[in-house]
Amino acid sequence: MGRRSLALLRACRSGAAGAEMVLIAPALAALLFVGMDVGLGFWEKFQLEQAAQRGIELALAPGTIGTGNFTHLNAEVRTAYGKPVQSVTVDNWLECNGVRQSNWNSFCPAGQIFARYVSVRIRANYVPNYSFGGVLAGSGQNGAFLLTGDASVRLQ
Repeated sequence: MGRRSLALLRACRSGAAGAEMVLIAPALAALLFVGMDVGLGFWEKFQLEQAAQRGIELALAPGTIGTGNFTHLNAEVRTAYGKPVQSVTVDNWLECNGVRQSNWNSFCPAGQIFARYVSVRIRANYVPNYSFGGVLAGSGQNGAFLLTGDASVRLQ
């Protein structure tokens, strides 16, 4: 009776799918959560890029180009992102024949090609929801990743 029962158990496959699912389910769940965190990280990066673009749109507004003062873009970019940021950097410069000049309001010598630029850079931290014991963690405080959004435009 004992040998026959063991042979029947060995041939029975009715619970194999359930046992395999129990073994593979944690790995599938981990992949799902990692995928969600990576997707959210890309979404945050996209939002930073959009906030920087919003600042550039405001730089192109009538009446702002001639002054060379773009400090108001800082608040606009922060508002467009709507979350805490690490930094917002607004830079504007003049180039004469491709060489950056120190003064936005100066003029290039006659015959040189001139161009005026404005750039906006916004940085913010993204902390993954599931770090899996530090496997999915950045180098910043609390395992944060530093994400950056950039935009620039040539005005003249």
